[in-house]
Amino acid sequence: MLMDSSSLLLLLFFALGSYIQATTGFAFGLIVVSSVSALGLAPIEVTAFAVSVLSLINAGIGLYGGHWRKINRRAFWGFILPCLPAIYLGVWLLSYLGENALGWLKFSLGLCIVVSSLVMMLQAHRVRKESSAGAFAVSGVIGGVMGGMFATFGPPITFMMYRQPDDQAKIRATLLGIFCCTAALRVGSVSLTQGVDIDTWLLCALGFPVVVIATLVARKFPVPISARAMRFVAFSLLLLSGVSLMWQGV
Repeated sequence: MLMDSSSLLLLLFFALGSYIQATTGFAFGLIVVSSVSALGLAPIEVTAFAVSVLSLINAGIGLYGGHWRKINRRAFWGFILPCLPAIYLGVWLLSYLGENALGWLKFSLGLCIVVSSLVMMLQAHRVRKESSAGAFAVSGVIGGVMGGMFATFGPPITFMMYRQPDDQAKIRATLLGIFCCTAALRVGSVSLTQGVDIDTWLLCALGFPVVVIATLVARKFPVPISARAMRFVAFSLLLLSGVSLMWQGV
């Protein structure tokens, strides 16, 4: 798997996902997992673990140099505290639900993400207000369950952050901080409970320099677009993630 032409495509998706996540604060897993699954480049369990490891590296570099100070601490803790225990609920649901029920759940979650993304794209011009602690907590629980079941933490958390009145730098730092914590937890959990084979670690090793370079390039040469345009891009990516979940659930 790692010595044929598939490697080049994998590295390309790693680079693209790293650049976009370093700019927007999310989308690494969405881009890599969706692309690899669609093209059949690698087993999904191998890809999911590599995404967790490399996303952790991407987030760490993105927050390095004082950028972590821009994290919206109220939003960060509002997400993280309910998200972490919800991850275990998601893992339990994954083993409890049958394949048919799991497909229905993926489709339903994907549909909710699609509708929410379309609504937010249409309301991109409206003045934004800070969300309540309850709204953050609900998003954290949903994100944790989705992460435990599908290794997809991003959609509900990203949806909430891009509704806040914060500037792009604060939104990006907060998302990277959240994904850094969730990725570290998932990597540790899988390593301790399931074990990781040498091919998976080799894939992570191959992706490491690509992720580092792409992330540094994004910090030096970010996408030159306005905050409003960036919100539109973020919700467009969320729309794609929702469509991807619906497709998996059919």
